[in-house]
Amino acid sequence: MVGMAVPVCMLMRMPVTVVAVRMVVVMLVRVIAPGADVRIALDVIVMTVTLCVGVIGVGMSHGESVTQQQLHRTTIPAGASGHPGCTRRYRPGVGRGYARGMNSPDALTPPLSPAPSLPTPLEWRRFGVGLLHAAGLAGLGAGVIFFVAANWQAWGVLGRFALLGAGVVICAGLASWRTPPQRIGQGALLLGTLFIGALLALFGQTYQTGADLHELFFTWAALALPFALAALSGAVWAVWWIVLDVGLGLLCGIVGLDHLVWRLIAGWGWQRETVLMLPCVVNLGAAALFLALRATRFADAAPPWLSRLLLTIGLGYGTAAAMIVVLDRHDASGSALVLYGVFSAAIAVGTWRARRDVFPLTALAGSWVAISTVALANAMRFEDIGAFFVVALWLIASSTVASIALMRWHRAWRSATEPGVLP
Repeated sequence: MVGMAVPVCMLMRMPVTVVAVRMVVVMLVRVIAPGADVRIALDVIVMTVTLCVGVIGVGMSHGESVTQQQLHRTTIPAGASGHPGCTRRYRPGVGRGYARGMNSPDALTPPLSPAPSLPTPLEWRRFGVGLLHAAGLAGLGAGVIFFVAANWQAWGVLGRFALLGAGVVICAGLASWRTPPQRIGQGALLLGTLFIGALLALFGQTYQTGADLHELFFTWAALALPFALAALSGAVWAVWWIVLDVGLGLLCGIVGLDHLVWRLIAGWGWQRETVLMLPCVVNLGAAALFLALRATRFADAAPPWLSRLLLTIGLGYGTAAAMIVVLDRHDASGSALVLYGVFSAAIAVGTWRARRDVFPLTALAGSWVAISTVALANAMRFEDIGAFFVVALWLIASSTVASIALMRWHRAWRSATEPGVLP
């Protein structure tokens, strides 16, 4: 409980600290910029204090995790109770009764668990501290951006660019001082990525370049790529990929047919549903890349949730393309549906051969249940209520069969990869 006790105590004392800092900030802002709105600056200070609490909580949780790992590693001398001399690692809570003389030596062996293990208190604390850390970073970046927006009339063009540019430089300096994978360096690069986007938006708003919105996101992704590479963080990569996906979605799904890109594509005979497969392929390829990085020294920069996120986004684009084909059978070509079917089959085969994670099959099942339901509804004539019952029956039946199969595979694969778990 020490990992959360210190942050909680600091949060309880935070009002006193904020009041003290508030007076200093008000005086400084009024001296530097008499016409500036200090309310946004106060929000920045609050989020900064929150960020500091998050960093302290992360450090305390990390220290507690190391201590618990050392305590859970027990050395059994040779010949003691028939056990050979060895060092074994036990799960939290296993053998506590034996330490009090209540259980036999056989209780040291972890029992088989037919159900998935629940998160430990340490894992819950890490999750909470991680949320606090992310909220602090997001709030700090949003506070600086809103500070510029709220004082748009009070500050000149140079002052706006200087504030955001100084933010990017400070973030780069912090990352150089505390190089990733340290938390300070990764957080600074994440903030720098946000400030780059704010700088580009400020440039476009100030000079009215006439560039399309997707060009802003593509430029943002290009300029922030060095930060994502240097951060060695799944969170920074997630932000970078979201920026890129927004640009791809705007280009492939919203840009009008009079755009230069569409004029070039029209000569190739492509239609919008075929172009939507471009972000699908990009995201699926990125998911495979980060999955492969899990076996390298860059595993910390490729957490499992990042691959799942990219896989979900890629399948979402593919599902949208397939639904366009299903709903517009006469004008749309079926190449996008065929291509998405090939990708789905490849993902299913690869997941089945690996037999480690059932999430790709779950996402595929949800995608094809949605596509098949839309196709069935589009093919039927809803002249009476019976058609609604047919569609509902198909949706219930397909979802039920898929969920039963997925849960069976999940239990079987988990029992094969995690010892001590019953299928």
